[in-house]
Amino acid sequence: MSRRALYSRFHVAAAFIAGCCIGSLLLTAVHFSHLDNLQQITATSSDTSHHHPLKHHQHQQKQIQIQTALSEKEAEVQEETPSDPEKKSVAFSKPKQNIAANHDNFVHAVAGLECDNHGGPSAEAAQEMVYWRDLPQDNTWTSPFLKRDGTRQYLTFEPDGGGWNNIRMSMETVLTMALAMGRVLVVPPSQKMYLLGKTNFNFADFFPLQELAEEHEGLEIITMEQFLEETMGKLKDTTTQQIVYPPSNKRTKWDGDSNGIKRELGPFLQSIAANPNWDPRHCIAAFPQSKEHRDVEALEQAMREIMKEGVDLKNLHNEYINHPTPVDASTKDRLREFLAGRDKLCIYDESLQNEYIIHFHGKAKKDVGGRLLVHFYAFLFFQDWTTDLWMKRFVRDHVRYIDEIQCAAARIVSAIRSTKLKTSDNGQFDSFHIRRGDFQYKSTRVSGEEIVAAAKDEIPAGRIVYIGTDERNKKFFKPLQEHGWELLFLDDFMDHVGDINPNYYGMIDQLVASRGHTFFGCWFSTFTGYIVRLRGYHTQTNVLDIVDGSPEPIAYQEGRLPHSYYYAMLENKNKLHDYWPIKQAFYAREFPASWWRLDFDVSD
Repeated sequence: MSRRALYSRFHVAAAFIAGCCIGSLLLTAVHFSHLDNLQQITATSSDTSHHHPLKHHQHQQKQIQIQTALSEKEAEVQEETPSDPEKKSVAFSKPKQNIAANHDNFVHAVAGLECDNHGGPSAEAAQEMVYWRDLPQDNTWTSPFLKRDGTRQYLTFEPDGGGWNNIRMSMETVLTMALAMGRVLVVPPSQKMYLLGKTNFNFADFFPLQELAEEHEGLEIITMEQFLEETMGKLKDTTTQQIVYPPSNKRTKWDGDSNGIKRELGPFLQSIAANPNWDPRHCIAAFPQSKEHRDVEALEQAMREIMKEGVDLKNLHNEYINHPTPVDASTKDRLREFLAGRDKLCIYDESLQNEYIIHFHGKAKKDVGGRLLVHFYAFLFFQDWTTDLWMKRFVRDHVRYIDEIQCAAARIVSAIRSTKLKTSDNGQFDSFHIRRGDFQYKSTRVSGEEIVAAAKDEIPAGRIVYIGTDERNKKFFKPLQEHGWELLFLDDFMDHVGDINPNYYGMIDQLVASRGHTFFGCWFSTFTGYIVRLRGYHTQTNVLDIVDGSPEPIAYQEGRLPHSYYYAMLENKNKLHDYWPIKQAFYAREFPASWWRLDFDVSD
């Protein structure tokens, strides 16, 4: 080959390489200049096969519009808010980190419900689902234990191993504990959850945790990845006091590795943190009103005085049936009703206040601690009664299902009222939650005929009845249909549900069932329990009476739900017609303490 030909080949190769490099640099520049838009447009769903091209284009346009509005809102807030390092910005914008795994993380106000960007319904129809209140003054509350010098303390936890509503209960408990302690809440990595299929989830996929972290001065929520990164080299084994690092070669990203989270990350977190011996069955998580030791002593003194009375812990609750303690009563009087068979306080004292990290493993069979299968309001006791009401309002007003779920339920309720019931009962319908499936309580597995016998006097023949259920065999419901009820199920409204994540179907069932005029649920079911709590919330916030046209203010003011029943274990059928204090087993039902007189100290 001639030297000239060889040079020519070198020139061609060099030109090709140079062209590739320049093209790569240009593409990289374009990529980074539009990175934010790409993050907005690309959904974080674990299954993109359901996205229709037209819907994807509409989603792009919607996200661009949202980001523009958010940028304008952020600019407004920055102009109006004075520079103060002690105050957290309340701007609604794209956060620094994404907490949710299966939907976009754009931050919006939790107040109200806007369904225009979720396929409807109208604002008026959506309003029916709203039981929460917008109380801006509540957003400024901070824990007396929150470090004011910038020191960060953390609360880590492991999700409950049961079904969704057991997981929800434990999440509410750790969230409120983090708030009460003034600690940064570390959300577990996304992982598989029992009965929720093969998709990896974390709590922000169901509740607006992103928004909570932005709106509340006293609350910070971060991912496990951020926690492990910012504490790298600072963590010590609590036994050896030696510096330790995350397992698997300092691994910080555990999302999607359910086995690794359970076998490696969980034990690691337990080894680097204080693990309080707090078991809700045996002790009460008690929070002093200040850091002063005298408040710890005051709590201990209140318990000693109660025990000196020789109370019958097993039957004490009977004194409070339809005789609730005033919400602003003394610490001792409120604590006495709160006992629920427990004679021990687990106080957040100076020792725990000084811990760098506190961890709750949530396991029943552990030497220390216990499973957090308890309602937050049945475990956390506050010396200050105003804090008790604030915490319950916080859960009511902010720890609600995300808008996508709420709006899907609103579309179904609107459809039932406007099309199915146009000519009967002013749009009313009744509802059931019928628990079947893998439920371990055999006494609740009654026949269709027994369900009819339990409910026929309260729900007349000819009524529309919406049924939320995990029973897939529709033949089971034949006796209900033969009785004369017109039955409706979620799958009758799939055209209204749209392409929402199927793992949200259970939550939609809960919301729709909560709007029934008369409701029958299943004793022992935490799924039923949450429906009952939602119905309780609705009776207290005066958004829309459950009993259309015939409000029962006296019953509601006393925390009673006269149109809610249990179809299984008939001895409990009318339990919701009375005020009951909290009582073990906590998970068997919800209690009026979660919704009764929460706004007592709120000035309208």
